[in-house]
Amino acid sequence: MRRNFLRISAIGGFIFFLTISVNAQFSTNSPYTRFGLGDIAHGGFGQNKAMGGTGLAISDANKLNYMNPAAYSARDSMSVLFDFGLSAFRNQYITSSSENDIIWTNANLDHFALSVPIGNTFAMATGLVPYSSVGYNARQEYDELGTGDAIDLYYKGDGGILKYFLGMSVEFFDRVSLGVNMNYLLGNINRQRALIFPRNRGFAQTTALNEINISHTYPGFGFLYKEIINDKFFFSIGGVYDLETNLKSTFKQTVTNNFSGNASYLDSLYINTEYDITEQEDDGHITIPERLGVGLSLGIPNKLTVTADYYKQDWASVNNSNINAEGFELANSQSFHAGLEYTPDFEAFRGYYNLMSYRVGGYMKDAYVQVDDFQLKDYGMTFGVGLPLGKTKSSMNISFTYGTRGTTDNNLVMENYGILTFNVTLHDLWFYKQKFD
Repeated sequence: MRRNFLRISAIGGFIFFLTISVNAQFSTNSPYTRFGLGDIAHGGFGQNKAMGGTGLAISDANKLNYMNPAAYSARDSMSVLFDFGLSAFRNQYITSSSENDIIWTNANLDHFALSVPIGNTFAMATGLVPYSSVGYNARQEYDELGTGDAIDLYYKGDGGILKYFLGMSVEFFDRVSLGVNMNYLLGNINRQRALIFPRNRGFAQTTALNEINISHTYPGFGFLYKEIINDKFFFSIGGVYDLETNLKSTFKQTVTNNFSGNASYLDSLYINTEYDITEQEDDGHITIPERLGVGLSLGIPNKLTVTADYYKQDWASVNNSNINAEGFELANSQSFHAGLEYTPDFEAFRGYYNLMSYRVGGYMKDAYVQVDDFQLKDYGMTFGVGLPLGKTKSSMNISFTYGTRGTTDNNLVMENYGILTFNVTLHDLWFYKQKFD
């Protein structure tokens, strides 16, 4: 009965999530998503998020870890894993001039993933996760002291990119695993800029809309080595490498003049209410540079895990002028992640708290966004617990991330954010014959 329920839940969840996610956007609200591809998502599921975003050297038979495709084969030959989750956000924005802070809250479906074994040494996984999100609404005010005129610039953007992945892993000698992911990015980003003269309603208002549609695949590779010594100590080393790729993209730009008063003339063209000055659509590409990540993990099997990861991505070496904004440059990004997981006694007969997994971590990032001479910094702390569901290997994971990015210097914005994530990992045995029904 329980197995049938898990199978129905997995299949139903798969259909439900894919149905609502094809046109879904992972919403955000941050002025820094005005640049590049927006806010690159925090990777991993509940276990990874609670441990500082680590996962390159984590190999767990009861958890699905897509951060390193080599980890898919870390399980027995009959286990099927189904993982889905949602996230809630709370962002606080602080500027040097504002009297009141701005608060934004939201909730999104976070991910879906399914992993199945293929024989004794192979396993595959597929899923849908956020890659990046764009969402902002800002205004800049300018006063011309000589003429007394005023100009307001409005910036608005929305959209995002989803990542579908399909991967496979193979294990050698019970120690070494190799994996590959084929990633498919799909999404659209809309950015709008409006020029308004608040003291001169007779002036035409100009609006520029840029639409970017992305659809492309690219591969990623992973390796993992794990050594267990006398069932009392383990260590593992992992790494990932994503190839540089040119995303197939369509760019559409529309510039419109709007006039709310009497008839007017602009550049000898009669304008009444609205007039499209230009509209053009081009095919092009956006380059995502190669990404390298390495990780180390050690501890006591089924009790204690201490792990750390490092990533590097050279965004400054690629030309993405088609997604740049004024005063913005691509910068080389790197990040450090560290985390810890402790389970008092995973075989305890009494005391539910002994079966729970307690997690903590942190991270520091140099983001790929550079505004003038300031490279965006992002750092935070993470906490979480893993809650086993009854006497099964299934679990519910809760993680919380508290982070800060940006600064109030040079008229920029400091952003404090909190992310609460719930995910459920369902574990079942599908590939065996029951002797009794």
